[in-house]
Amino acid sequence: MKDHGQVVAELTADIRAARPAMTRVAAGVRELLETGAWQEFTGPGGELVEHGELVEFVTADPPRGLGITPGLMRALVAEDLDTAARLDQALLAAPAVTSAVTSAPPAEAQEAQEETPARETPALRRLREDAPALHSRVVAGEMSTNAAMVQAGFRPKTISVPVSRPETAARALRNNMPRQDLVELVNLLSAEL
Repeated sequence: MKDHGQVVAELTADIRAARPAMTRVAAGVRELLETGAWQEFTGPGGELVEHGELVEFVTADPPRGLGITPGLMRALVAEDLDTAARLDQALLAAPAVTSAVTSAPPAEAQEAQEETPARETPALRRLREDAPALHSRVVAGEMSTNAAMVQAGFRPKTISVPVSRPETAARALRNNMPRQDLVELVNLLSAEL
């Protein structure tokens, strides 16, 4: 069994070895986006490959695409903030699809769709710059901007507490506050009575 120092040393060496490749990947993604090469190209067998949406190209199996998830592609370029922002903008710029029957997306996914880089909110910009992994999850519709801001520690967690029934308020607070904070709250409330 390896000792912990050996595990850390091996991981450090792997990261050091991967850095030049990550820089090349970010440069390649930047060029891909600038040239639009993903939209139409000739595959290895001379076949013309066309994609209408970047996400379609990213997820298509090689040689028709990259065969990865949008989240992995974002992670690969996360350190290059300019390329990461361009990638997010391109992934969100999917053409609108109309159909005879439409259904409303879940609220969190709808919130993520509404926050495109063209009108990027300060919260989304902060996540992109300071918490790129959470930013990617918001853009992918996996979580709301508010949930990501709370998880990153940029906003305090808040809840709605119904005040019409004391037992309901107490349950909401018990379910969402640490014991120590509840004890402090009880002391503050009883001191005020």
